[in-house]
Amino acid sequence: HRFCPRSVQTDTDASPSKSSTAVQLPADRYIATNRFKVKNAPAFEKRWCERKSRLAELDGFRFFTLMRRVDTKDEEEVDFNYVSCTVWEDKENFTAWRTGEAFKEAHGGGTLWGFVDMLISSSQTLEGPPKPAFYDGLIPISMETNSESIPETVGGWRKVEADGKTLIPAECYVATNRFKIAEGFGTQFEQRFASRDSILEELPGFRFFSLLRRDAPQGSKGGLHSGASDEGDFNYMTLTVWEDKAAFDNWRDTVKRAKESEGEGGGKKPVGPPQMFLEPPTPAFYEGKLVLATEQGA
Repeated sequence: HRFCPRSVQTDTDASPSKSSTAVQLPADRYIATNRFKVKNAPAFEKRWCERKSRLAELDGFRFFTLMRRVDTKDEEEVDFNYVSCTVWEDKENFTAWRTGEAFKEAHGGGTLWGFVDMLISSSQTLEGPPKPAFYDGLIPISMETNSESIPETVGGWRKVEADGKTLIPAECYVATNRFKIAEGFGTQFEQRFASRDSILEELPGFRFFSLLRRDAPQGSKGGLHSGASDEGDFNYMTLTVWEDKAAFDNWRDTVKRAKESEGEGGGKKPVGPPQMFLEPPTPAFYEGKLVLATEQGA
């Protein structure tokens, strides 16, 4: 099944024992992210434009974008305002990159001076160190990309002009919704997403969707097996990539009209068992930049 990412409807009698017979969904993608608190956005983007990388040429690579948070007010404090997001065919492909020469080339070149230069640049653009987060990509829905629409790369990376004073152009729009799911409810949460029908592929501007399950060691904050903690990260997230914000707004209006025609208007939200959701879902929206894509899609 492929679902439409709407509000998650839940049963009032849900319990860990009820979900114990459900099967955990297999991972069809692997998503690696790195989250940044940036204090000089134009300089940060320029650094990314000028980095040495051959990411697009690596085995198992599917999609990349550098995401800038856009749904916050100027003075609002957020945990991270930039996220790098890479979609891989599977975890083995990611691990091969992470332990290979291509990773060293993209992170200071594997030399002492390259590493020092990277540290100096980071201190000038970041507030604190980046924080990685990794996910299993579940029930992916991906649109093939016309070869003429794939951004040109040179040696596996984009050549985008950046002056360090102005932001580089946005090339896609990314919508996410983050969930804290309690211990024992993960498989049930996944199955509810998987059982829904999807209209995404029918809508203009849609590129990619996946339900992300946090890949973290057992017992760690945000880990699947331990469930999310009140102080920990989100352990599930939806990730939807659109051509632009107009395409996303069209999807949202389509879902709203469908709910109204089905008598679900009035702003009433489905009520789920309080023991499944440790807190309400938290949306976050981004402009995607420096897009790397493949013909088969993400």
